[in-house]
Amino acid sequence: MRCVLEKASQLLFLTAITCLLLSPTEAKKPNVMIIMADDVGTGDVPGYWEDTSVVSMPNLEAVIQEGTTFTDAHSTPLCAASRYVFLSGNYQYRGELLGGSWTMNYQHGNQFRKGQQSLAQIFRDNGWHTSIFGKWHVGGLIPTVDDEELRTTDVEMLERMLSHPYHNWDRPVGQGPEDIGFEESYITSGGIQAPPYAFLRNNVFSEDVLSKIKFWMEGSYPAPFGTSMIEKQGDGVNDWDSTAYNMILVNETEAFIKNHLQTRPEDPFLTYVALGGVHTPHSPPDKYMNESPIAGEHANGHLDVLLEMDYVVGSLIQILKDNDVDKDTIIIFTSDNGGLTKRVFNKGNKHYSSGPLRGFKSSVYEGGHRIPLTIRWDNGNIPKGETRSNLVGLNDFYKTLCDLVGIDVPFGQAMDSISFADYLKDASATTGLRQEIGTWSKVLRKESIRVNNMKLIQSWQDGSLELYDLEKDISESNNLISTANQTDVDSLFNRLKAISPCYDHPKKKFRVKFSSGQIFKKGCGWVNKKKVVRCA
Repeated sequence: MRCVLEKASQLLFLTAITCLLLSPTEAKKPNVMIIMADDVGTGDVPGYWEDTSVVSMPNLEAVIQEGTTFTDAHSTPLCAASRYVFLSGNYQYRGELLGGSWTMNYQHGNQFRKGQQSLAQIFRDNGWHTSIFGKWHVGGLIPTVDDEELRTTDVEMLERMLSHPYHNWDRPVGQGPEDIGFEESYITSGGIQAPPYAFLRNNVFSEDVLSKIKFWMEGSYPAPFGTSMIEKQGDGVNDWDSTAYNMILVNETEAFIKNHLQTRPEDPFLTYVALGGVHTPHSPPDKYMNESPIAGEHANGHLDVLLEMDYVVGSLIQILKDNDVDKDTIIIFTSDNGGLTKRVFNKGNKHYSSGPLRGFKSSVYEGGHRIPLTIRWDNGNIPKGETRSNLVGLNDFYKTLCDLVGIDVPFGQAMDSISFADYLKDASATTGLRQEIGTWSKVLRKESIRVNNMKLIQSWQDGSLELYDLEKDISESNNLISTANQTDVDSLFNRLKAISPCYDHPKKKFRVKFSSGQIFKKGCGWVNKKKVVRCA
């Protein structure tokens, strides 16, 4: 009898130890993979509108089937601003420049203001192994000879980024990815769209890069994987190949994950893969890494790059599967802004990047900032194949991801972020969700406020207003302003003023573009005039 009791006690002890080891508070946290497409609208991908895309995307369709898709997700209308919004949890105007920091510079560095902590920094400080691969577009400080503080934005100096004698590339770029929390990075400052056409690894241009500098003129060039294209002249490496960009990111991501599992197997990782597609120049590779043909498969390069994007999504998911971490990884697919205009890229075919939405990239109309968003997490109780229709923003990812993995957001960070973690898991959990969102164009031609389904747009050129009911008029074709209740209009306008840029920048001036095409700098006294009409 005594032996039986001893064995029972031993069994209870082992059970207790096992429970402690498997306690949710001690269990390994999930990994995070963010796939950020460039200039991809809701009409470019499956899951949103019928018959708006002519490109088959089986890999993205599989992600949609395995995850939850948001049909009312929003960015800013342009990419540099959106990347700050995503990483900071703030509206764009809380950064250094209203329109975002598009390139490395001599003045302010990256878009983050002093004291702001990025999503990557928060995750790094809580034990995640963080990385970014691809398009940076958040700015940085160009290292100069003898630390000379330059005050010019001379175009030649930016085009000659790698070769200008004032620049000292023996030193790392200041305020780069490492400085805001990314432990490992392999990035280009502006994707494939602007110089320098070269990758930095961990804030540094390598000796190899600096040994093969070439000044590229605009044009098309034969390259190992297809026809490389240069859209804006400037410095780069002599073997630059825009067609290989996204495949390079896949290889870098794979190398990072394999190295992580070997060197830090007990820690989770966060990797942010910022694709080059489908931003111009549209230079698809002749073949993908699996030898599938890409270039020439559709009517134009834009559609071919969308095809390549789907292959890239498939490759990234397969990397997770091959390393047996796919079920423990929160996988996010989204875009930095709305899609490209049909007039330019898809004239004559049935593909429309915005679907039925009005506008496209750079516009405050829905087509400019309503973006695709799907989230998958097999082990995280995220439903498979469901949709969510409530309003969410890229800035909401900060608090949402922190909630999902159990990180407390420090006070004062992510000021414009609202978590939708509970709603992601349960469609009925709608308490506390976002009810309004503001949108600003790059040089403040227009701004808008969306409250529930009502959207007010103000033109900064003449103060004119537009009002749309998105529940009844998703295409924003019926301006209700002439018949609207003035009290309702005033309420929306007051909300717009409350979240305007000057709310956070009382002493700064902003670039405002007028109907004449001229751009003026205006202070907050002008912005906050009580009368509707704001004129120069």
